[in-house]
Amino acid sequence: MLVSALGGDTLLGRYRVLRRLGAGGMATVFLAEDERLRRQVAVKRLHADSAEAVARRFEREARVGASLNHPNIVAVYDTDTDAEGVVIVMEYVEGETLAAALRRGPLEPRRALAAIGDVAAALDHAHRAGVIHRDVKPANVLLGDGDVVKLADLGIAQAAEQTHLTATGTVLGTASYMAPEQLEGSGVGPEADTYALAAVAYEAFSGRRAREGATPVAIAHSVISEPPPDLRRAWPAAPPAAAQALARGMDRNPAARQRSPGELARELSEAVESGLLAPAAASTEPMAAPEPEPRRHAPPAAPPPRPAPTTIHRARTGRGRIFAARAAAALGVILVGAVIVALVAGGGGQDGDAAAPAEEPTANDGAASSGGGSGTAEPAPAPAPAPEEPAPEEPAPEPADTPLAAPDGVGDPAEGAALNDEGKALIDDGRPEEAVPVLQEAVQSFPEDTTDVNYAYSLFNLGNALRLAGRPDEAIPVLERRLEIPNQRSAVREELELARTDAE
Repeated sequence: MLVSALGGDTLLGRYRVLRRLGAGGMATVFLAEDERLRRQVAVKRLHADSAEAVARRFEREARVGASLNHPNIVAVYDTDTDAEGVVIVMEYVEGETLAAALRRGPLEPRRALAAIGDVAAALDHAHRAGVIHRDVKPANVLLGDGDVVKLADLGIAQAAEQTHLTATGTVLGTASYMAPEQLEGSGVGPEADTYALAAVAYEAFSGRRAREGATPVAIAHSVISEPPPDLRRAWPAAPPAAAQALARGMDRNPAARQRSPGELARELSEAVESGLLAPAAASTEPMAAPEPEPRRHAPPAAPPPRPAPTTIHRARTGRGRIFAARAAAALGVILVGAVIVALVAGGGGQDGDAAAPAEEPTANDGAASSGGGSGTAEPAPAPAPAPEEPAPEEPAPEPADTPLAAPDGVGDPAEGAALNDEGKALIDDGRPEEAVPVLQEAVQSFPEDTTDVNYAYSLFNLGNALRLAGRPDEAIPVLERRLEIPNQRSAVREELELARTDAE
């Protein structure tokens, strides 16, 4: 029986605890020595409501895990129960988790490909045996010495989902890597593991989570309601085919995803390897850097007059309160109708990372999914062109400080969404100056007190385009307005801080 977390205690009469490796919401993991076989093992103690009630199920699942004999799967040696809960004895892998490695930044592309390929092979093997992981995430991917990659917790997640380890109405897993059907409480098949592997691959290549948010509920809402993120927003050098493969892997429709994790890994490998071998071809893709232009700090021969700062003529507090109320109501429906009341982080990776709370999101968290900005360094944009003076006999065009939204009853949200997409494409093509008027028109297309998410995207993209076009002082009020809309504010704050810094 385990008396404390200190070394020297013994589990199940044979596993002498050496030290604690980590802890999570579902379990605590210890490094121990098997005193009979004289080998080091990882011992996972699961936090269960009733040890006797779940021991039999975990014993069956441990047998399944032990039957999955694969070089990329952490072997399960033993399982039992004592007065304090269920104990599972597993292979100890010397090294670190992928989660720990990613805290230092993204993996080198070929190393990421190798790790993804090994995890995919493990999942394909498990799926052929009828086992679905349900909790694939960086904390369950172990990077061992000598480039060994192993997937942990196969079978355990499935058993936990069916026991008192998960409270009624909750979901087992980590929201950033969970498929929409899993969050909604629908039936989960191998496609959910494919989705999770795509999310892990996105993070391995970019160093950023595919889905981020201040809370698990915010992340879950993004997964269910927004399209997959584009890898090129977090990794601008990503080959387009790789971005497309990950977007397909994270498609909200399970049938649209790759047929297996292995197929996803092969698509990624072909796309990334081709991109690495032919970097020059990337210059023709939308995410490539623009042709060299004068740097913003290099003054032109005749500096053009700066247009008046973009202003917002509406009272901000009124629309902010209405948008907040409606967004809160929508989230309330999701919380009641779905099963995302609470999300249980998987248990105890070897570095204790399995139950780490969601990190503060960055600009890549989809603040402009369907057109979001990137927090990565951008090439220095060219100076803003001088506004054209209208001919005296012609009606004057809309000035730069036209209100950001149309008067009551005016506007076409569908046109605004299309203009937003067009403006975002111009930003991604390295043409923020051309994107500004398009996005200004997009913002103006939405009616008073709209709750259309494309209005939020348009505001964010307009602020981003203004900053990249060398007009950060105009970007600030736009982003401040966007900040009043209650979703994905961390990404907006990051962009706003960049604008304020550029404006100094």
